[in-house]
Amino acid sequence: MLIVTVLAAVVALFSVFGRFDPATVEKAGVLMFPDLSDHVNEVTEIHVRDGEGTLTVRRGEKGWALDNKAGYPARDDRVRTAIIGLSELALSEPKTRLPERYADLQVEDVEADESKSVELFLRDEDGGDLASVIIGRRKFSYTDLAEGGLYVRRPGEAQSWFATGEFGARTDPIYWLKTRILDLPREEVAAMMTVQPDGTQLAISKASPDTPFFTVADLPEGARLRSPGAPDQLGAAMDGLDLADVAPVGEVDFSGDNLARAQAKTFGGLVVDVDMVGKDGKVWARFAASTATQATAEAVRQSQDINARLSGWAYQIKDYQIRNLRMPLAALLKPEGEEDGDDEYEGEFMDLRDFGVTP
Repeated sequence: MLIVTVLAAVVALFSVFGRFDPATVEKAGVLMFPDLSDHVNEVTEIHVRDGEGTLTVRRGEKGWALDNKAGYPARDDRVRTAIIGLSELALSEPKTRLPERYADLQVEDVEADESKSVELFLRDEDGGDLASVIIGRRKFSYTDLAEGGLYVRRPGEAQSWFATGEFGARTDPIYWLKTRILDLPREEVAAMMTVQPDGTQLAISKASPDTPFFTVADLPEGARLRSPGAPDQLGAAMDGLDLADVAPVGEVDFSGDNLARAQAKTFGGLVVDVDMVGKDGKVWARFAASTATQATAEAVRQSQDINARLSGWAYQIKDYQIRNLRMPLAALLKPEGEEDGDDEYEGEFMDLRDFGVTP
């Protein structure tokens, strides 16, 4: 009698979870898409969708790019994670087959109400599906990284799985975009200038790369810098610039009274100009590179590379980076009456209202 009761309980348990299937259990430990590795070079399109929208990354003559962002280049590592990662995704443990439990794992159909799943398709040049998968929530292990993974389900199939591997995809364009715009290390900068929308300027310079600090041009009589290295923040303003969004440059009007500018010159003769305007509550920038008369070959190469990558595009840049690019002189000076060691200045240059933007 006891044995019958135990067996009945086991059958009931598997009935609840909907995964008592010996054939299914045998699949655990194998690749989810065992044939995909033979076709990874045939993938020309990554299509991702969720309850909020869709995104397409497409391979062209110049590499992978986002349709959703007018063909802006995509990150190779994200593409690799989607394609190679899916080809190496291993089924670890069968989970529920019951549709009413899919939402617990976030493997419900994308069309379902309040769906949190993501659906990914890998397609060939003819539009045929090489693989498709519904991506559910991740499971993290803080004691054993090898035990981490995610829940998945093939579209149209009842069986869901816990799978392991380096794999993921999102419909957020920033996840896919190459976000780095420009790297211009402070050590290479010989001069930097900002021009405010009202025409006021701030210019700093160094005589040589070995000069410890930048010199501020036209410093008012009696004005004191906050510190000898205060201008360094401006000198580093074009080092590590990252985009928050991107659009074709023709979609942003760079005329008008709220235009601000910045310019950097390197010791090698590279010149980078930045125009900045406000649009729809955000600040957008465009870039142009040129060279001085006595520029080095490396500066010429850098100029060509910058223009090839950045011309034709307008960039929304992170607020703190925009603030550095349009720094006024007041940001570098001790307020009148402030004693040495005091530093209560909150920074006029932190205010973006001149662009019609609320930080």
